[in-house]
Amino acid sequence: MSNTDLPANVHVLRPRKVSLSEKLDLFLDEHGLDLKEAAKQPDPSRPKSINGNALVCASCGEAEYLTRDYCRCGHYLRGQLEDEYLAWENQVYDDHNKLADAIALKIKPLRYLFAIGLPFLVGPMLYLNFWADSFTLYPLLWMAPGILISGIVALTEKVLTRPLEASAHFLNTYSIETFIDQRFFQLKVIDQ
Repeated sequence: MSNTDLPANVHVLRPRKVSLSEKLDLFLDEHGLDLKEAAKQPDPSRPKSINGNALVCASCGEAEYLTRDYCRCGHYLRGQLEDEYLAWENQVYDDHNKLADAIALKIKPLRYLFAIGLPFLVGPMLYLNFWADSFTLYPLLWMAPGILISGIVALTEKVLTRPLEASAHFLNTYSIETFIDQRFFQLKVIDQ
């Protein structure tokens, strides 16, 4: 074989690792001074990963602009963003359902309280319609606790369902722009 002829398997040959001493190799391994672990200089054509217009590629870990369809490593960024959006959308619906269940449990005792106050409203009305010969103040005094209980129940129910109404409004009005804003600013969708 001549000096210019190369074997057929030259592409699988690896360079030999030269070692000066075992202590030096251990030192380099411990302190991360290997070239593979050396700090990379950021590419000025790529955005910073903390930017709201950036997306971190799941394949290579580098930041790319949201407007790009493909990363420079060849990964499909638009599909990655759509997958994140669908996962976020499912999370929003799950949060809304959990909030609705929690509020339903809180409202249930209020419904029982309203049922307790209902006879104070219905009884005096029936008395005034069927048995009273003239209008008296006595049935109205009996209606006062029913009105008070009903008002407290209605006000408390309105306060408790306010987050659920806000969540339902958000579900009716969100878009991909909302997802991108919340993805960057890490906003809480539903306040509990």
